[in-house]
Parts: sequence; structure tokens; C-alpha cells
Amino acid sequence: MDITSLQKNIRSALDEMRWVDHHDHVGGQFRDPPPTEMDLPYFLTHTYLQGDLTSAGLSEEFFAEKKWAYLQEGGDETQARWEALRPYLDHVRSAIYYRYLLIALRDLYGWTGEEADEGDWRALSDRIREESRKGPEWALSVVDRMGVKKILLDAGWWSLDPIPAMHGDPRFAQIVRMDPFIMGEMEFVEKLSASRIHSFARYMQALDEAFERAVADGAVGIKSGLAYQRILRYDRVAGSEADRIWSRGLDKVTAEERKAFQDFMMHAVCERCARHRLPFQIHTGIQAGNFNTLANTNPLHLNNLFQAYPDVRFDLFHGGYPFTSEAGIMAKYFPNVYVDGCWLAHITPAAYKRALDEWIEIVPANKIFAWGGDHGIVDHSYASLQLGKDLIAEVLARKVANGYFSEKLALRLARRIVGQNAWEVYRFE
Repeated sequence: MDITSLQKNIRSALDEMRWVDHHDHVGGQFRDPPPTEMDLPYFLTHTYLQGDLTSAGLSEEFFAEKKWAYLQEGGDETQARWEALRPYLDHVRSAIYYRYLLIALRDLYGWTGEEADEGDWRALSDRIREESRKGPEWALSVVDRMGVKKILLDAGWWSLDPIPAMHGDPRFAQIVRMDPFIMGEMEFVEKLSASRIHSFARYMQALDEAFERAVADGAVGIKSGLAYQRILRYDRVAGSEADRIWSRGLDKVTAEERKAFQDFMMHAVCERCARHRLPFQIHTGIQAGNFNTLANTNPLHLNNLFQAYPDVRFDLFHGGYPFTSEAGIMAKYFPNVYVDGCWLAHITPAAYKRALDEWIEIVPANKIFAWGGDHGIVDHSYASLQLGKDLIAEVLARKVANGYFSEKLALRLARRIVGQNAWEVYRFE
């Protein structure tokens, strides 16, 4: 069979599989009423494309929240916003952060143009705004079209307050962040525990209570996004030292002491993940937006945690891109480490295909998670899913055509990486 036919067969089979969205931030659209309507300028810029537009020279003032107030107030400033945006679209037309959004415009809104600013863009914009007014009805219809069986939902620092449209829907599984405890954010900790924290012992008790509440409320995992704020190396620190630093006041200590406190708390979170059998998702690799420190995010910095906590299942997000080989090797080395391609498909399809091709060869099949949307707008996750299916089908078809394995094994592998692995690791019923 030629590679084109193989790819078509595998792509068709992927549509019938039990998919898990390993990571997403969707939530606002499911509220009634939704926090804001969307028009075409909003649709294009309230996603990763914002970073590319900023890099291309569009002023950050364009993205200020006040600039979109008309969408909440029933006004119409779409034309002016479009005219400010349109010149910069010329600079990002070839970037994937723009191109994959066209999938959603075509599939969900019936748009037939070549580029977003060609043809009757205003009719397209009006259609987007009309559908966005429907809030949960529209958002849930998009989830239906995606066909995913589970969405691992990271809706913020503490995501266990159910959104009515999501509550009781078995497709949504909650992930909770413990980063405020690691960073020593007292206002958050005291609000969550509904009490004043006067000692380090009470602070640690509040962490225990947060884990117990998370488990009781149905959380299936813990998430850390601290690669946006600091290096991923977490050294061993004595509890007495963490107590001393906390007692001095985290706003009064040196940067080195503050890091030492955070290091101690990360280990404390890992210990509780092991105790409660909760997988631990960790952001590695590229940060969204602009102006960050990429070297902080190399998954190799986490090596000591993988060794220290063999009972914790570490889920390495975004394939560690651009450190995809490093992330894959960690998953190859350690039985408790998994490599996760969430976000990566629409960061760069080229790197996603290279990474998946490599991971298939070096990582056990039960250690790969293929895809996650990682968006605040579910329409964008829909587009990413279609792109991800195309890329997975291409990689698998090429390996079958090259004689690496059979089509039967390719499909068995696909079922694992798109859903079965997550079903087992996150213990879905």
C-alpha cells in the first residue's frame, strides 16, 4: 500500500479512537453568560498568535483588556480593531500559530477563504460573535464535535470550583495547581484554608488539607507551571531551614533563601503526590508569550526529583520543546516519567513529527501522551486536535511504509498514545 493510502487509513482510524485531551484551560465559554463575546480580531489574538504578533512588532497596548470592552458592552469596534491588526497578519501568515486557527474557521464557522482577511471577513466575524453569545451551548457543541472522552482541565490556581455547564459532565477531569504553596503566596493559602497562618507547621498542615480536599473533590492530578518563574532544579533543603526562612518572612529574605524555600516545598508536594497517588504534570520547555528564560525549562533539571520519588508519575508537558530529545530520554530512563506532546502539535508541526518519530523508537509505548489542546478557547483546541491527528497519521504511515512496523502495530500504538495511556495513569473509571 502506498504511503498516501496508509496515511488516509490511519487518519480515519484515529477518528474512531478514545481520545484524551491531556491538558486544557477551557472554562470561560462554559459559563452562562460567558465572560465576553468574540469577534474575528478577538478570536485570532486570544491565543498563542499574540506572542508572534508581539514579536512582529504589534504594540502590547493592542492586547490590553480595556481594548476589548466593547465585546462585553454590546458595542461594535470590530472594524477599528481589524484595521489595527491586519497589517501585522502579513508577518505571521506562514506561522503555525496563525495557520492552524484556519482549521477552526473552516470547520466550525463554514468559512471558505484562503486567508482570514480575504473574502467577506466581516460576515465571518459576525458569525463568530453570534455563536459566542450562546456560551455553554456553543462550547459544548464544539466538545461534542471533538469527540474526546476526557479533558484534563487546568482552569487556574485552584480549579475545583465547578462551572455549571461542566459539572457532572464525565468528560471533564480536574487538575489542581499547588504552585501557590511552593511559592509561599500567603494570601492564596490563607484564603484556601479559610484561616490565618501563624506558623510554618500550620502552613504545612494547610498543604495537607489542600491535597485532601483535592482528592475528595475528584482531582485526578497536580500541575506545576513554575518554569515560567524559575529554574526547574529543586535541591534538597532541610525542613528546619525552610521553617527559618518562612518565619523571617518570604518578602524579607534573599533570592537564594527564597529559592531554597521553594525547593523544599516542591519536594513536599512530590511527597504528597506519592501519598495520594496523584500524577504530577510539570511544564517543561517553551513558555507562552515573550521575554522569558528558556534555559530554566530544560527537563534535565528535574532528574533528581525523578530519582527521589519513584512512586510519583511525572508527566512532562509540551515534550520539553525545544528539549524534546531530553524529555524523551527521561521517559526512557525512568519508569515514573512520561513524555507529553500537549501544545507541541501547534507550536511546530515539524518538531512534533520529529519528536514523535523519535519517541516511538526510544520510549516504551505506555509512556507517551500524544496530544493536548492547551487553550482558553475550545474552538482553538478543536483546531489543534485536527492538526494533531494529521501529524500522528503522517508519522505512523511513514514508519509503516518504511517497514519499521506493521499497520496493525501502528494502530495499536496509536490507541495507547491518544487515550489508553492516560486512562491508566490517571485512573479513569
